[in-house]
Amino acid sequence: MLDSQQLRAFVSVADHGSVTRAADAMHLTQSAVSAQIRRLEEQLGCRVFDRTTRSLQLTAQGSVLLSYARSILNLQQQAVARLAAPRHAPATLRLGCSEGFPSEWLFAALAGFRQRRPDVHVEITCGISTVLAKQVRQRSLDLMVGTVCDAGSDTETLWMEPLVWAFSTKALLDPDAPAPLAFLSEPCPFREAALASLAGHGTTNWQVVLTAQGSGALVAAAAAGLAITVLTPSGMPSILRSIPPGSFLPPLPPARFVIQRAEGSAAPKPLAALVDEVREACFRWRGAHAGALDA
Repeated sequence: MLDSQQLRAFVSVADHGSVTRAADAMHLTQSAVSAQIRRLEEQLGCRVFDRTTRSLQLTAQGSVLLSYARSILNLQQQAVARLAAPRHAPATLRLGCSEGFPSEWLFAALAGFRQRRPDVHVEITCGISTVLAKQVRQRSLDLMVGTVCDAGSDTETLWMEPLVWAFSTKALLDPDAPAPLAFLSEPCPFREAALASLAGHGTTNWQVVLTAQGSGALVAAAAAGLAITVLTPSGMPSILRSIPPGSFLPPLPPARFVIQRAEGSAAPKPLAALVDEVREACFRWRGAHAGALDA
């Protein structure tokens, strides 16, 4: 019978692509994680990773095992949660998700978390990250997953991407006319970063033509050729293209995708479990899109 601790170590190493990072995530030593993998391979009679001095990749057998390992661990968590649920009232966690965040993988992770943890009720609020971060500091939210340009000391950076000027793939811009810009309403970190960059580079031939409450309106306006907006590569739909900075628009600063949690949460253990879920899902999503995001 496969040992759950060995499977957890295996899945963590596969997700992080590194024994060192997996050990940090599991709060174990590297030698302990390596021992778990070694014992798993001995039991299975095959290698699950190909190791070199520079990389660690799943073998064909390891790729097959990974899907089974995730299913086994998920079923174990569901069984424990289902049996424990009648004894405890569900803990409620309030999560903020910011506009412009690549939310598909996050929502998928939350759906899986809900299945595995029926003892935890997650309420999700979507909005502008600056507002959500304030609500976290005021403890009206327990956690915020969002995009910022200036990360504070109370945030954990998941990854970084450049901000880009985005416009329609089909429309053309008049180089002599003021650049038409579209932003979310204040206080929006992308808006603040773009306006600061324009001012810092002395760019004056522009005007704001649209202020929206949601990112969907920005994408629609840019796709129609009405305005230029500011996005990240991960948030760029195929109907838009990036405008290289330097011609008539200045470079933009990078964006940080962060986790920010409230201090003194009323449910610290469920909150830690939710943070772990988001972090692991992020590693998996990043691994699947690393080439496109780092290009």
